[in-house]
Amino acid sequence: MDAPAIDLSPLRKALALLIEALAFWDAQPEGAPLKPHLRSSVIQSFEFTYELSVRLLRRVLIERSESADRVADLSFNDLLRAAADAGLMPDPTRWREWREMRNATSHAYDEAKAQAVALRACAFATDAAALLQALEASHAR
Repeated sequence: MDAPAIDLSPLRKALALLIEALAFWDAQPEGAPLKPHLRSSVIQSFEFTYELSVRLLRRVLIERSESADRVADLSFNDLLRAAADAGLMPDPTRWREWREMRNATSHAYDEAKAQAVALRACAFATDAAALLQALEASHAR
């Protein structure tokens, strides 16, 4: 009996919200009253999408593994290596950057850090979309 498919729709929805938040934020001129609020939305959407991406990546690797316990216990760097080896992630080093960025969001009250995170969220969205596509392709097998 096959294991039930992992539901990737939460990641699909989170990524769509991130992309939408980025578009709304980008459309506001500098100094507009909504700009900082929309930046906060970008940051929150980034955080949620990042967390879902990593969680679902681990679940897919566990599902594919002969030793689920071993995959469940992988460090973050080993998880990235396993994902790259499985063809799910072409550039795992970028995901280290996203992790550092996620850790920086706890300091999002700092104007410069908040701005830096929001500006990089677009590049993250591209990598998250590529990961989602790889996870979907992996699940179609």
